[in-house]
Amino acid sequence: MTIAIIGGGLSGTLTAIHLLNRASGGTTVYLIEQDRYRMNRGVAYSSQLAFQPLNVPASAMSLFPDKPQDFYEWILEHQHRYKGQLKGTVSATDFISRSIFGDYLKARLQDAESGAAKGVRLVRIYDEATAVRREGKAFQITFRSNEAITVEKAVLAPGNFPPGHLPIPTQAFYGNSRYVASPWAAKGLSDLPADAPVLLIGSSLTMVDLVGSLQAQGHRGKVYVVSRHGLLPQPFDVNTPPYPRLAIPQNAPLSALDLFRFVRNEIGQAVANGYTWRSVLDAMREDIPAIWQALPTQERERFLRHIRPYWETHRHRMPAASYDLLQRLQAQDKLEVLAATLIDMQDTGDAVLVTIKRRGEAIQEKLAVYRVINCTGPQCDFTKVEMPLMRQLLADGLLQPDAFRLGLLTSHNGTLLDERGTPITGLFTLGPPRKAMLYESTALREIRQQARELVQELLQGDNALLRAVQVA
Repeated sequence: MTIAIIGGGLSGTLTAIHLLNRASGGTTVYLIEQDRYRMNRGVAYSSQLAFQPLNVPASAMSLFPDKPQDFYEWILEHQHRYKGQLKGTVSATDFISRSIFGDYLKARLQDAESGAAKGVRLVRIYDEATAVRREGKAFQITFRSNEAITVEKAVLAPGNFPPGHLPIPTQAFYGNSRYVASPWAAKGLSDLPADAPVLLIGSSLTMVDLVGSLQAQGHRGKVYVVSRHGLLPQPFDVNTPPYPRLAIPQNAPLSALDLFRFVRNEIGQAVANGYTWRSVLDAMREDIPAIWQALPTQERERFLRHIRPYWETHRHRMPAASYDLLQRLQAQDKLEVLAATLIDMQDTGDAVLVTIKRRGEAIQEKLAVYRVINCTGPQCDFTKVEMPLMRQLLADGLLQPDAFRLGLLTSHNGTLLDERGTPITGLFTLGPPRKAMLYESTALREIRQQARELVQELLQGDNALLRAVQVA
């Protein structure tokens, strides 16, 4: 059997690990990643930012659900390699650097490769896949180098795309050197005068990493953060007690308001019994896909418009140390978080003149900054992704974005649906593209489960053949 995984980040590498651990002889796995440094790291764990801790503690970052302490045990074994990055002996509640987690991910792939069954191969391809086309029951993958391979099954594991541009009148500004489109690029903070004011668009966890990195390199200038609601991620609490799984209401049809009231009531009861709101939200995670799929289209729209900003800031939290840093910088007037709409950006030669309108106000105001960095979050609308492979797949009708442009439509097992809604046998995806169907599909906990289940699908025919041979 031949299987291609397009994308060498967390989703792709985890899929490769499980394939190598479970495949029988005669299986070749192609892992495709155009950027050598991002192989087995992806965007999330290859960034060169000076400050980029994981958002959950070491004890919750295992690649394997059945080995919950695997990452923590690995970092204890290898902590001598990171004396300059770790402060003393690592504890289970420490928030480890993303780059170190990238080393762990790479190491576990190497372990899986060396322990694979005889006749199981991993082939790394450092090239950009530019097209995937059906050839009978197989798929031909063409690369930028004009080389091509033919495989029986293929997995799209693109991870997160860079943020999209905002709809401002002066679109030419996006070609300006003062604008940084990818917040994970080291050049965003390079050659930045220490006293220069900076604008970060968006108040997500990525923004938190940028603020921390600015401080780590000695930046003293004012940092402005502009987002529509001006909400910051809530702090992680390592002492959050686990809460029993919730009895989600089964109303038909379910409404966003019903869910909102249910969660508020549950939090009230939980707090009265010694738990926290974090306990309740964490207890909901396994049920989020079923809840999302049960919501009618109109109710999904209401959730996205009215509840989503508050859900995101409470669900995706920052380390407590990062929260304290932001609070301190705000108190010192070195960081200002503005709930505002960004109207336009123009380079005046000496600075970038940014026009904003604060939430609830009619008057526009202007900010003068040295550099603008887009931290609005990954582009999820596949119709706007500037990537040859995605453009080809859309043009050929092999991808179908969802109505809300959260990701791609798939069947329950991750099989992609074509433009007619028909499952494309042998073509799968996992991770962020599945947010359209599952809503929560970007964190390690969800992706590691998807990877395990996907490998069962990928090896179905192979396992059936193996059983037949054993019976014979």
